Amino acid sequence: MKKEPLTLRTQTMLLSASIVLVALLLFGLFSAFQQASLTREQLADKVRISASHLQDHPVVVSALEAGQTTDELIQLVEAIREENEFLYIVVMDTDQKRYTHPVKGRIGEMFVGGDADLVFEGESYISEAVGSLGPSVRAFEPVYSQAGVLIGAVSVGISTDAINEAETQAILTSLAGAIGSLLIGMIGAYFLSNRIKKQLHGLEPQQIARLVNEREAILEAAGEGVIAINEEGKIIAINGAAITFLKATSHGDSVEGKKVHEVWPELKLEEVMNQREASYDVVYQRSDLEAVVTKVPIFYQDLCIGALATFREKNQLDDIMKRLSGVETYAKSLRSETHEFMNKLHIISAMVETESYSELQDYIENLSLRYQQKKNSQLPDEIGKLVSDKSLAQFLARKTSVLEEQSINVLFQSGTPWPKLSSELIDAWITIIGNTMDNAAEASLNQRETYIIVTIKQVGGVLRYVIEDNGKGFSPNQERQSTKSGDHGYGLENVRKEVSRFHGTIDLLSREGKGTIITIHIPLGT
Repeated sequence: MKKEPLTLRTQTMLLSASIVLVALLLFGLFSAFQQASLTREQLADKVRISASHLQDHPVVVSALEAGQTTDELIQLVEAIREENEFLYIVVMDTDQKRYTHPVKGRIGEMFVGGDADLVFEGESYISEAVGSLGPSVRAFEPVYSQAGVLIGAVSVGISTDAINEAETQAILTSLAGAIGSLLIGMIGAYFLSNRIKKQLHGLEPQQIARLVNEREAILEAAGEGVIAINEEGKIIAINGAAITFLKATSHGDSVEGKKVHEVWPELKLEEVMNQREASYDVVYQRSDLEAVVTKVPIFYQDLCIGALATFREKNQLDDIMKRLSGVETYAKSLRSETHEFMNKLHIISAMVETESYSELQDYIENLSLRYQQKKNSQLPDEIGKLVSDKSLAQFLARKTSVLEEQSINVLFQSGTPWPKLSSELIDAWITIIGNTMDNAAEASLNQRETYIIVTIKQVGGVLRYVIEDNGKGFSPNQERQSTKSGDHGYGLENVRKEVSRFHGTIDLLSREGKGTIITIHIPLGT
């Protein structure tokens, strides 16, 4: 069973919590130990300052000079000790005999700890030792008489347990702050994840990735070129067909990260955003190629945020039109035969209805005779010798029959027959042969005696096709002009494009009033 991925909210909160937790853990530990150290130093400074304050106090100096403790001294020391929560304050003489102590019974006894020797050498310091009240951090300050003679010392101590408790409290305070910051960070991560998800229209990362992949797949699957730009005119989406077209016309220049007017100035895609109007099936030039382009603006919440252009090479559309033209010619031949057949059926039906049986018999015998003559004629055999492909042979036969019904004689000259051809090449030859035979037939209209001579042969690896008529011919400046009405084509333009598509050659010789000869060569390997 496939495990469901974590939601964006969960991932954001976990990531944010992890970052905050690690940061706060490191900072908290550092801060806690630093705070503990600072607390210890502050407490040590506190006992030192208190000891320093007492060393010059007149009551302390007077008692030591007198060599005995006094109630005033005891009251002074106890007041300071209780106010500051010290463990003890001891005033001692140079023999380390106590003049004050929290436990009155120990007044007059010797100071305990073994760390008081240096103070009687005139030094001030802080040490840690175990005294009669337990372990403590203690400060020592020497006491001098008014004459400047060392007469004793003051020691102020604070319990080590109290220091440890203060350090622990400082650490707990730091950790509490860290936990509070973590909670605030989690709440912030929650709101941040909600905001991010709202900006992403409620989509999860894997859904966004899938949408991107699907968009790329759709773009690449499109046969047309697709270019999309943003409001700055920069290309934000382009598919393989568009890249191929642009590179073919710019010698491989990269189009990524460029503005569309730098890549294809003639397209003027930015104008679609400014005018906020679409244009459809307009031909635009780029280098030596032409493209049929549709341009539309892109709107989001009534704002124009970009534009989209889809296009195909005009040559590709022309190829489709040529193939359709060839198919149309083929269909016209079939329609002509169907029309002729229906006319004959109508004649037979009329003779049956009028009971003209003798005329009907003569008519049927005449049709049968004509069919046998046509069947035994050399036309199918000749065409079979010219081309090996059945569909092309049938097209030639039907086309020839249509022309002969128009009283145009079609003669074939053969050589090495054409082999079987690819479907694309067959379509091209249907377009070429259909257009040239139609042109020849039209040129031969109104002539007293009309004929068309067709030569089909293979010379080496080249297919050779020659068509000659005795029509009216034309001058060179009429070559590209259509003499046909309606939507029959562009003269020889369609033929030229098919020949060019298969890397062939076309030669045309025409004289007005004498006729036209068209010679076409197309290599077999194309």
